[in-house]
Amino acid sequence: MVNVHIDFETRSRLDVTEVGSWKYSTDPSTRVLCLVFKAENSQPALITEDDLILETGDIDFLKDLAKNPDNIFKAYNSLFEYCIWHNILVKQYGFPEIPLERWDCTAAKAATHALPRALGKCATALRLSEEKDETGKRVMMSLSKPRKPSKNNPSEWDDDPKKFDILYEYCRQDVIVENAIDEALPDLNPREKRIWLLDQKINLRGVQIDVEALEIAIRYIEEYSQRLNEELERLTCGEVAKATERDKLLKWLQNYIDIPNIQAGTVEEYKNSVNNPKIKRALEIRQQIGKTSTSKIYAIKNALDDEGRVRDNLVYHGASTGRWSGKNAQFQNLPKGIGYNSDQVLNILKLDDLEFFEGMYPNVMDAISASLRGLIISKPGHDLIAADYAGIEARVVMWLAGEERGLEQFRENKDIYCDFAREIYKREVTKKDKDERQLGKMGVLGCGYQMGPDRFREQAKTQWNMEIPYDLAKLVVDTYRNTYSRVKSFWYAQERAAMLAVTSGRKIEEGPVIWKVQNDFLYCRLPSGRCLAYAEPRVQQIQTRWGEPKESLTFMGVNAITKKWERQSTYGGCLVENITQAVSRDIMAEGMLRVEEHGYNVVLTVHDEVVTEVPENFGSAKEFEELLTIRPKWASDCPISAEGWRSKRYRK
Repeated sequence: MVNVHIDFETRSRLDVTEVGSWKYSTDPSTRVLCLVFKAENSQPALITEDDLILETGDIDFLKDLAKNPDNIFKAYNSLFEYCIWHNILVKQYGFPEIPLERWDCTAAKAATHALPRALGKCATALRLSEEKDETGKRVMMSLSKPRKPSKNNPSEWDDDPKKFDILYEYCRQDVIVENAIDEALPDLNPREKRIWLLDQKINLRGVQIDVEALEIAIRYIEEYSQRLNEELERLTCGEVAKATERDKLLKWLQNYIDIPNIQAGTVEEYKNSVNNPKIKRALEIRQQIGKTSTSKIYAIKNALDDEGRVRDNLVYHGASTGRWSGKNAQFQNLPKGIGYNSDQVLNILKLDDLEFFEGMYPNVMDAISASLRGLIISKPGHDLIAADYAGIEARVVMWLAGEERGLEQFRENKDIYCDFAREIYKREVTKKDKDERQLGKMGVLGCGYQMGPDRFREQAKTQWNMEIPYDLAKLVVDTYRNTYSRVKSFWYAQERAAMLAVTSGRKIEEGPVIWKVQNDFLYCRLPSGRCLAYAEPRVQQIQTRWGEPKESLTFMGVNAITKKWERQSTYGGCLVENITQAVSRDIMAEGMLRVEEHGYNVVLTVHDEVVTEVPENFGSAKEFEELLTIRPKWASDCPISAEGWRSKRYRK
């Protein structure tokens, strides 16, 4: 077996970050400018576009490597290389096909170690001697995208020969850096490799879109936006022509009210409090036109391919815990659609009568936004079957901690939210007591990771739209810690174990997980056998937010706010959150592999939900639920539950 590292440099009128690798590789404007490959124990070899056309250079060597079924091709974010190979080299230049199973992704290995996903930043984080050529990157960008024609140079493309020489060296260096990263990190274990391979298949399948509804929705948004902007111009006596003119609108509003900005939260707050109908209406218009969710509809349109599908939607190991994240159209954060029936909204929308639609749904933007998930449909002759794991993190954290009171509630299908609410209110609470039960639900789902009262109040507001006083938030937090005391103990036990593993250099077993430092990483071995990784761990004194010094575990990671690779600290509740989310992900991933084996083709995963596309009359939602909730051997006593549905259109 030979490992072959490969990297392509291409040009296209499309932006791959907007349309995904598959659509990019199938567009007629997309061309291969060059590729560099490196077989083991050999120097990197360059193949230019001229070599491809004239069949010169090392083409025969590369074809022979591709023909050997034992050889593995490796790339950084390899789905792109796979798509370019399959759709350009095979179809246009007669290269042999390389099955997906013979590809490997160095970026996936980096992601499992919570390293930066960008090649150069990953190499820097690993402190490798080989570095990405940042100067060459700028040249690559100028060659890969269309230029703005001018009178002196009407050409669409930059074809400066000197720049191509820089590009070739840039591509060569990328392959060297990729190879160095590959050698620095362990391979995915066999089970994780299967999950990664399934991720690639899911991305290549994509999801079917209701193109008719999509196009009508876009037209409605544009027509209705124009109407709203005309109304705003009249309201402001011509001072503001469009609600997107942020500075002008803010200045006009400040003539009447003391509003600091026109961000979404601020607009919502002031809209509900002002009495002046003119100001209120201006804020409503800004709110409707400023909806970020309706802009998502254009992202879907951009990514749509000739078959009416949007592909390349998921990022394997997008979070450090292993959970998937979204890209391109970002189906991971579709609006929940509360108060709207998306089937009904889209059926009325497809009548293509805006006046009638507005009569049914006066807030046109809200109705369309709330129904975006319904744009995902099954292809002809097929159905969607999906299921959502029920409260999986709340179940898993109690299973990990050995919290029998909560586990008993879950195993016997009792209402744990009512049970917890009884502890808060010290009286009987049933499902009829909706507010009390809701608070119980918020506590069970939100307090498992050492959350304090202030954070609980904030979460109650943002996630459940509930305003609760500090005293009640503190009561909920304290009650959780008293009622489920083993979870609380679990926070501190894991923090102690992780720190001891760092300071002692020994393997530390704590409950169902094992901590160990190896090769500049602190590893947390999960019950599934997979490991979480924390780079360059240290135990050092930090200042808490309360201004007190504290011995804490610190590590290098990507800061969620600054996006920079920098040292950060953690604590017991956060470690437990990572462990719990990772275990929940592993349960779902095993379920995804299982349903695939039984003929349910996964096309999307959204948080704790798995969505499949199957032929009509195949399988059932009940069987699908049963397959997803078969407990893995390593979690044989963890209570798992899922609720499924079958439909032609995606729903929540």
